[in-house]
Amino acid sequence: MMNKKTTRYLWLPTFVVASAMAMVSCRTNTLPSADGTTKNSRQAYSPSVYVYLNKANERERLDEVGARGYKAKDWRLEVLNGRKEMPANFRWSGGDFIPAASASLPEPNYTPSRQGLDELFVSGSGRFTVKQLEALTDFVDQKAPGKKKYIVDVRNECHGFVNGHHVSWYGYINWANIGKHRDEIMREEEQLFRSIQGKTILAGKIVGANNYVMTDSTWINVKADSAQTEKEVVESHGWGYRRLTALDHGFPSDEIIDQFIDIYRSIPKDAWVHFHCQAGFGRTTLYMCFIDMLRNPDVPLKDILYRQTCLGGSSMYYQGDRPTEQPWRVQLFTETSYLVPLFYDYVQANKKNGYTKSWTEWKKKKLK
Repeated sequence: MMNKKTTRYLWLPTFVVASAMAMVSCRTNTLPSADGTTKNSRQAYSPSVYVYLNKANERERLDEVGARGYKAKDWRLEVLNGRKEMPANFRWSGGDFIPAASASLPEPNYTPSRQGLDELFVSGSGRFTVKQLEALTDFVDQKAPGKKKYIVDVRNECHGFVNGHHVSWYGYINWANIGKHRDEIMREEEQLFRSIQGKTILAGKIVGANNYVMTDSTWINVKADSAQTEKEVVESHGWGYRRLTALDHGFPSDEIIDQFIDIYRSIPKDAWVHFHCQAGFGRTTLYMCFIDMLRNPDVPLKDILYRQTCLGGSSMYYQGDRPTEQPWRVQLFTETSYLVPLFYDYVQANKKNGYTKSWTEWKKKKLK
């Protein structure tokens, strides 16, 4: 259960949520708009945009007492290092659209433009084992021989490899590192994997269907003959490694988006970039949409979001309309749907300057 300190950052008053949902349904043919309602309006954006504008920053300012409810206490066994195969939920920008994927979009029969997509050389997936990384490396080298390769790891939670298996140090709803900065997380992650080298750990499956609680029947013993961070494994396979410590489930904080833009500007424009989070849907799709916007600023927002979903990603239009969806997740999905168009506006405003102005600076000036 979440304590009172925590819930004030996740729950909005009922009347605010109801009004936001009433204003724009995910069944309409556009995202919650970042455009002004009238040209002469002093308020450039809809009220709902302002409601969600700083929620991510507020979450990251959770105090020590509130953060205790998310403290890591279990090793999550994510993927066993079995066959050499592609990671779960893999897709790439040159892949075919998946007809069934469009069912979650407002206009299922709409076919988005592929302008700039086949030249994007971007892929995404869930977490991977050592053997899956080998399969991914072979795939990229075959599709784009000689290209530089970068993995952008967008996970906030500490994770890495034990005997080639992919594991993470898990806290409730995957928020064990809430409020921590990237350098701190990576330092603690390295120390964590050094500390289990040669030891036996208990690890098991943790999923939402079980309310993110590990049951005794799923636990297994793993002797950590090798324990490595993802950076170590990825670089040993010829990839560059970049890290964004983005909190799971929600829209990223200003600091994380600024870091993403810095990463984008530091990677060669013709390089292959592979994003991954835990499952390969939410955070991975978001950043695949973001890099598509940055590299293809002349493509309409609708086409970018539709095509990233049609490739196999999650829908950025989604506001939690499944009857069984947990209320806290609905809040986070809805927040993302309102703020994604704002990032597209940032791209349009800064494409000529090469995105040298930070998101934080632009947002502060644009939305006073």
